[in-house]
Amino acid sequence: MTFQRIAVALIFTSSILGGVVKADDKGIETLTGKSSPVGKGEVIAFFGDSITQAGARPGGYCKLIADSFKANRADDDVKIIYAGISGHKVPNLQLRLDRDVLSKKPTVVFIYIGINDVWHSTSGRGTSKDKFESGLRDLIKRIRAAKARIVLCTPSTIGEKHDGSNKLDKMLEEYSAISRKVAKETDVTLCDLRVAFIDHLKQHNSKNAERGILTSDGVHLNAAGNQFVAVQASRSIAKELARADSKSAAKPTKKSAGKSLINGKDLSGWHVDVPHLDKNPNGKNPFIVRDGMLVSLGKPHGHLITDAKFENYRLEVEYRFAGKAGNCGVLVHASTPRALFEMFPKSIEVQMHSTNAGDFWCIVEDIEVPDMVKRRGPKEKWGAVKGKARRILNLTDGSESPVGEWNRMVIECVGDEVKAWVNDDLVNHGKNCTAGRGQIAVQAEGSEVEFRKMMLTPIKKLSGD
Repeated sequence: MTFQRIAVALIFTSSILGGVVKADDKGIETLTGKSSPVGKGEVIAFFGDSITQAGARPGGYCKLIADSFKANRADDDVKIIYAGISGHKVPNLQLRLDRDVLSKKPTVVFIYIGINDVWHSTSGRGTSKDKFESGLRDLIKRIRAAKARIVLCTPSTIGEKHDGSNKLDKMLEEYSAISRKVAKETDVTLCDLRVAFIDHLKQHNSKNAERGILTSDGVHLNAAGNQFVAVQASRSIAKELARADSKSAAKPTKKSAGKSLINGKDLSGWHVDVPHLDKNPNGKNPFIVRDGMLVSLGKPHGHLITDAKFENYRLEVEYRFAGKAGNCGVLVHASTPRALFEMFPKSIEVQMHSTNAGDFWCIVEDIEVPDMVKRRGPKEKWGAVKGKARRILNLTDGSESPVGEWNRMVIECVGDEVKAWVNDDLVNHGKNCTAGRGQIAVQAEGSEVEFRKMMLTPIKKLSGD
């Protein structure tokens, strides 16, 4: 793992905290513990409004993280910069980004902003949606130019009622949606505080009180809220730093440069295997190239299979369901055609089915994962042929983007192991695969799916989680 100075901007588009939350040291220690991705000499700047200004005081969310660093990593010389100013909004942060943050050469910038952009609208001093979005994009662009990593957060609460009855709930949701959109389109890690707060309040605010759970006044954090935000921030920064390390370690060299499996013009390098076309040779081909993308039209069912065979590689795929949610998958180590149900080639499928991305399906090839009984069912039912338990559940649902938005799936195959990520979340890792080499296939299985990237890179070892 490389511990170079990496700037992380955690754009915390305003959150509000408060309430009754037990301190979660393990949560904070995802960032401050000995095994975290934080390196020696990191400089973390907390950048925001009055919530961040108060966060620098004893018991504040910034100070909780700083104290944990002192307790756990005193020898690593991690420095903390506090840069919160009361009443500030996104335009204010744009004006003082260079002076208060970038001039101090941080390796981590935690930007906690957005509440005032919404809240001040009640007096005509809020930030319009277009300026809010363009301001976030400007911050991201300038932080990236300073070699910074970025985590963008959604606003949290202005009032702690969890049933949508707070006066500004609708506007907060709209601004949270903007933050999610910006995070997705700029490829930064999202910390969805809005969702985290509402989920917590539904569990711990049984009386639907307006304040007192995570905040003192519906906005500013109380002790429990500071603990809650410290945990959310720690986990998000650690995730982004780990993502940065993974990307750095996975960067191909000149000797192992990747190549695209799709050329944006035609299906060169692939062949179609669609049983329906056996008796209908002039029938519809479910695989086409459109607007430079490979498209699986979904019907008739079948597979698009590479002519070449591969081993020891990373396959990076960017895909989306073009219309409605549906089914698809990437098959690795494919060999004998129509080995199952007179349709599926012998292979291991990495599932793309909407809401189930990352499941493994064993297709006359087998693989083992931890917690096999929990994720596959009773051992006596395991198998790779018809009638057997061929599905192995992924490690985490919820990693996919909304239908219509792009997803990034990475599959690594080295020796007898297969490892998969969806949008940078580790979703599956299997060992003792019965195959270690083969073709790569894409399915037509009912729904239209667009592929704008399919990059294959030779590798010698798997990336970290």
